[in-house]
Amino acid sequence: MTEVEAMKYIIFLFATFYIQLVLGAEAFNGFLFKKGNEFFFNPQNSKLVYEVYALNTDVNESLNRLDNGDFISGSGTLDPQCNKINIQSIDYVGLQKLLGPWITGDGTLVFKDFSTMRFTPRFGELKVDTRLSWYQKEFHYSISPKDSNEWALFMSDDTNTTFATVEFTRKRIIMKIFESESGNIVRTLKLERP
Repeated sequence: MTEVEAMKYIIFLFATFYIQLVLGAEAFNGFLFKKGNEFFFNPQNSKLVYEVYALNTDVNESLNRLDNGDFISGSGTLDPQCNKINIQSIDYVGLQKLLGPWITGDGTLVFKDFSTMRFTPRFGELKVDTRLSWYQKEFHYSISPKDSNEWALFMSDDTNTTFATVEFTRKRIIMKIFESESGNIVRTLKLERP
């Protein structure tokens, strides 16, 4: 990611928060469902269902990339009387198709839920007299919509936050990890199901 792309992304986030303030939008999170060409939203910890109305093309494009049961978080206005939600932005998503184990040459990534991921290095790269569990590392992660076919992925552990992009192909994920200061790609991982 170049500095220009990073600045555009930061400006997008500030604009999102500004729009929420000006238009009185509220934060929401829950699950998305599709029936034909229509989208429906089920708030987290609720049995209610609302019909989704996208208020701009960015939201509409993001919705079209999501699947049934995907998690969405963003800003919008909920109209309980008409059973609809007007979505102004989708800030974060949880992708069902990402959940579970993925194997790369470096080890195994397990996306345990929509916010936690565990990395286990390949056994051959570990010292013989150690336990595998000592080398497992937990990350918190979040995914945001991004232009094109990629998703923006932010991973953090106790000390660092890392930016990456994720692109789904037919049978694998291409994950590009960026260096925070230069914006250069430092690693490209090809993840496949075991």
